[in-house]
Amino acid sequence: MTQNFLRCLMCRQFRTYFLLVIAMAFVFQSLLVFYLLAKVKDTDGPTEFGSSDSSRIQQAFVNEKEPSVSGKSTCGILSKTALSAIKRATTKKCKEELSDIACRLKNNQLVPERLPNYCPRKDSVPGSSLGCFHDNNQSRLLSSYGVKLPGLTNQKCIDLCAQSAFLYAGTHNGKECYCGNKKPSLEHLLTRTYCSVPCDGQSSQTCGGVDATEIFDSGVPTRDSAKLQPPIVNGTAKIAFILTLNGRALRQVTRLLRVIYRPHHVYLIHVDARQDFLFRSLLQLELKYPNIRISRKRQSSIWGGVSLLDVLLQSMEQLLEIDSQWQFVFNLSESDFPLRSIESLEALLAANPGRNFLKSHGRQTRQFIHKQGLDRVFHQCESRMWRVGDRNLPAGIRIDGGSDWVGLARSVVEFATSPSHSNDPLLRGLKELYRYTLLPAESFFHVLILNSKFCDSYADNNLRMTLWRRSQGCLCQHRHVVDWCGCSPMVFRTADWTHLTSVMTKSTVFFARKFEAAIDQSVMNRLEEQLTNISLSYPGLDCYWESAYHRADLTPKPNQALLAVALSLAKHAISLLLQDSVAECPGLRPSRVVAITSYFRHDHYLGDLIHFEVDEKDVEFEALVKPLTKTTHLMDSPRILSTLQVGSDFDPKEQVFRNRLGVLTSRSKPIVTFKWTGHINTTAASQLAHLVWFDPDDNVRAVHNVNVTDASKMGNQNLEIDHPLKPGVWLVAVIYDGKKIATTEFLIVPQAGDQSTQFETKIIESQKAWEKYLPVDAKSAIYRRKKALLMKKDISKFLDKMTAEYYAIQDICYKDQPPHCATIGFHDWQSCLSTDWSSFSQDPKSELL
Repeated sequence: MTQNFLRCLMCRQFRTYFLLVIAMAFVFQSLLVFYLLAKVKDTDGPTEFGSSDSSRIQQAFVNEKEPSVSGKSTCGILSKTALSAIKRATTKKCKEELSDIACRLKNNQLVPERLPNYCPRKDSVPGSSLGCFHDNNQSRLLSSYGVKLPGLTNQKCIDLCAQSAFLYAGTHNGKECYCGNKKPSLEHLLTRTYCSVPCDGQSSQTCGGVDATEIFDSGVPTRDSAKLQPPIVNGTAKIAFILTLNGRALRQVTRLLRVIYRPHHVYLIHVDARQDFLFRSLLQLELKYPNIRISRKRQSSIWGGVSLLDVLLQSMEQLLEIDSQWQFVFNLSESDFPLRSIESLEALLAANPGRNFLKSHGRQTRQFIHKQGLDRVFHQCESRMWRVGDRNLPAGIRIDGGSDWVGLARSVVEFATSPSHSNDPLLRGLKELYRYTLLPAESFFHVLILNSKFCDSYADNNLRMTLWRRSQGCLCQHRHVVDWCGCSPMVFRTADWTHLTSVMTKSTVFFARKFEAAIDQSVMNRLEEQLTNISLSYPGLDCYWESAYHRADLTPKPNQALLAVALSLAKHAISLLLQDSVAECPGLRPSRVVAITSYFRHDHYLGDLIHFEVDEKDVEFEALVKPLTKTTHLMDSPRILSTLQVGSDFDPKEQVFRNRLGVLTSRSKPIVTFKWTGHINTTAASQLAHLVWFDPDDNVRAVHNVNVTDASKMGNQNLEIDHPLKPGVWLVAVIYDGKKIATTEFLIVPQAGDQSTQFETKIIESQKAWEKYLPVDAKSAIYRRKKALLMKKDISKFLDKMTAEYYAIQDICYKDQPPHCATIGFHDWQSCLSTDWSSFSQDPKSELL
């Protein structure tokens, strides 16, 4: 009986022990899962004290669903941010690069932990304690910045404050760090026993007390920048200019060169690797001007990309090899234009040898770091900046930044690019840091100069001005190339002339940006008159031409739909020219499109120029064509809508379509723009209008609700359909207060590959409710069906018919020599050289002579 009792007791003990083990295993597993989730979770950094919701920095990241991949890698589970980037990348190479960087970031192998600062404040001992001071929430001694830091140590707080250029740092109550520039008064000094709370990150160390703060000297210099000396009359300085160019605005580039060109300066031009037209066109400058060089080391200079810093450093290195005499280097883009003469810039530089001209952000450094994404890791591949994860910036250095348009002394350029300095700990560490940084050129040179022996040369003035309108310039228009929401300055227009002239009175502003002749060239004409004191008057002054396509381009790949429409328009132009004499001129059949050029006059888009060859040898033509507006305002409806248009490549900042000719394909992303007149009865029942999209089969493909109360700016709405768009004529109807007030049509151009494409035929649930707004004219319905049948039977004939309806031929001319049949009939044969609209007509303002 005793044995049975003992056996039973042991049995109970065993069961209890077994249950205890299971419970402990469950707790351990829960803690492990919690830990992994915490590691995966994205954070926005430490919580700042005293910052309201309205002042917090807002970032807009790419909205991605949870990746369907396992998340496993060679280094274990990666963060959601890294997995999202890896999932969205399309090439194996880019995926592998992103995975490798994410692993190195996770293992703390990507960012230097600490970097040296060679610019301490005079008469200070960095990190030295000033003592323990009475301090609380009601009256902070260091009130510029405060944060609760997990794992706080005194050094961690000192590094944080030094990073933001605060002179003093203070630790409080074991977990809080405060920064400021005002030295505490001795009347608040306490005995050290009041600062006895252990540091959260190191219990053997104390970090202030409950109502006491231990304050330290950060050692950083004051924020004062070098004072500029007034210009030297007739002073000279040799300048090297770096032009980093993108796009196809050749004539704007040559105009800028003509204004800033001087034989004794040096010019190095870098053209984006994807822009063959601009590169090819500018190469000829090297043959005429020995001080102009075109860089062969080309990169894709995407917005915010690390390649922008690489381009600058490589270009500076090339300039050192090209010329040994230049003293300063300035970078410009095709969007820059001078406000003052180059001679006046030389006079200022001559008076300030060795100065470095950079513009700081002008706000709290912590805000700047968050706004710029400096505390995030980015990687450039596939011509995109992918966000990989969060990081801590190196301790020990001051962080700064602002504009990436700079003017640097030769000594700094030599230090930053010379192989003899490549092992400098600060320089090497910064290059490692900025290899994975968004907008690196907006910060790299600032940080390098402020933490090096050149710190006294920093002038907080980059000699430029920009036009910022944050409400328009911060609309995330770069989301297609970067996992971030960035801002860009506005283009100057004639309406900004008063603002420009007020800035031109300042002796330290020499360049302004942005200018874009396709938006407003008149303001550039006025600036040039101001610079030269000459009233400009010559052919082509009020005209601007910008290339859209050239057959010799290697990159980007040609838009086949655009070429098909252009060739169809060329045939239409020739038929209008010949009228009834086609048989007499059989050799004038268009055979190939040579170039397409957008044409502007008096700051208005007047159409595109189709330059094409014909069957007759050595005969070429150019035709001016313009897309027609296919918008109808219903006469029996209130005129509350002033603008209604469908296109693609809409620029929300400048409120224009970049696809000017309006050629849309099944893969395009149409967007409708609209503007209300302001004469709207904004009652509670009429706050919304409806945009209804009908496909060529009269199916309702989307319905969008839009607010009609804001008449101050143009609104826009994307057609959000995942599937390819069916070729043919689409229609958008605007419904307001139960009435159709306007409609607009747009053409989806059919292509050869469309026959094998599956187009969605799904009808949305509200189809019946909107069908009544379709055109009810029987002739219209029959005509639409005929067009659909023609498209299926013969795409070429369909396209010829539709281009005649959707485009107007404005004029036509011949290039070089007229065709043999030019004497036949009474046709208006004219040479392109004799016109004022052709791309071959005179344009002295854009010639570098």
